[in-house]
Amino acid sequence: MAKRRVFVSYRRDDAAGFAHAVHDRLVEHLSKERVFMDVLGIEPGADFVAKLQSAVGQSDVLIALIGNRWAGKDASGGRRIDDPQDWVRVEVATALRRGIKVIPALLDGARMPDAADLPDDLKALARTNAVDVRGSRLNADVWDLTGATMQALGERWPPDEPGGRVYASIAGLYAFFAGAALLFLMIGSLFTTEVSTTAIIGVLVILLTAVLLLRLPVHAWVRSLTRQQALQLGAVAHLVGFGIMAAGTGDLDGAMIFLFGIVPAAAMYLGSFAMRRLVRS
Repeated sequence: MAKRRVFVSYRRDDAAGFAHAVHDRLVEHLSKERVFMDVLGIEPGADFVAKLQSAVGQSDVLIALIGNRWAGKDASGGRRIDDPQDWVRVEVATALRRGIKVIPALLDGARMPDAADLPDDLKALARTNAVDVRGSRLNADVWDLTGATMQALGERWPPDEPGGRVYASIAGLYAFFAGAALLFLMIGSLFTTEVSTTAIIGVLVILLTAVLLLRLPVHAWVRSLTRQQALQLGAVAHLVGFGIMAAGTGDLDGAMIFLFGIVPAAAMYLGSFAMRRLVRS
């Protein structure tokens, strides 16, 4: 079975930066041959419209990046989208006419054009459910757009990552460690009248580190992290949390600092290194 493809439609003076961000994320999960962003190499004298229609027709999903200047403006002050040979219009209209899945992406607060403001061959676009892509949270929004595209292509999402077993082992052990730290803090509070503020803050940081490693859906930013990034950030966060705890405890010896402070952080960092090697292999 032929691999299904995706076409990224955009106007250069409206969404070039967003288009490259979307393209770069897509080719992390699909081969470059399956992602079309620009129609280049159209020889002089060729039928431009026919070439565009052919390129879109070979795709199974079209991402329409729509910014505030998506309609375009020609030299006379009119709208480029009203020109039947405008290349953005040709791309989207071809996809709609052929029943190709169209995913509109509204950029930085842009609104979906009303059907009354669109040419007849684009009116169906106004009835298509869109996703938002904002520069202020570009990584998370492009991740969500990539997920919608991969699912429309029938691909597995979220994708399996190399080193999944390594990551699962480290994340599971650290979650156990964080739970044990919280349990010891609670038990300690039963035998003392006052629990150190630094101990509470340190345990909270360790618990947040566990949330980060488990990549729980508490925030879109956490979901967008790769496993390598989560391990690297987790190593730093653990050292910060343990350092806060150690600062408020005067009876920690070198063995405890090494075992509960350095070892978990080193395991996370080395795990991220191992996964990076697996990705490159």
